[in-house]
Amino acid sequence: MTDIVKRGTPWHLWAVAVVSVVWNGIGVWQWYQKVTGSPAYWDALTMQQVVYLRGAPLWTDVAFGVAVWCGLLGALMLLLRRRLAFNAFVAGLIAMLADSVYVHVLSNGREVMGTAGVLFGVLIILIFAAQIAYSHWARRKGVIR
Repeated sequence: MTDIVKRGTPWHLWAVAVVSVVWNGIGVWQWYQKVTGSPAYWDALTMQQVVYLRGAPLWTDVAFGVAVWCGLLGALMLLLRRRLAFNAFVAGLIAMLADSVYVHVLSNGREVMGTAGVLFGVLIILIFAAQIAYSHWARRKGVIR
């Protein structure tokens, strides 16, 4: 690893990669808690939210799963300085947007999840956009290969 650092890897690559691994790891954990039926996950929700989420189509769980797993993969690729980080982040964003379409357009998710839920969904999309922009910049500059 000292070889990599000596070759001029910018400190911010490591910072962005580590923060991205933690952030996306939490997303994977959240998805896992949901799909395995963890009482800790479900007990934190209102009854209306539980009914809404349990009644959502399977493809929304799949889309959210693809989003968080692609996010974690992209973060790990960034940590390993691989160009594919960009592709993984883009795939994650597309999957997250698919899930968001269900919440915001195809259902009453905005009402059920409330303002905080909607804002959190927007935050996830913005973070994906930032990860995409950073990995694109790093690819263009040759920081990741």
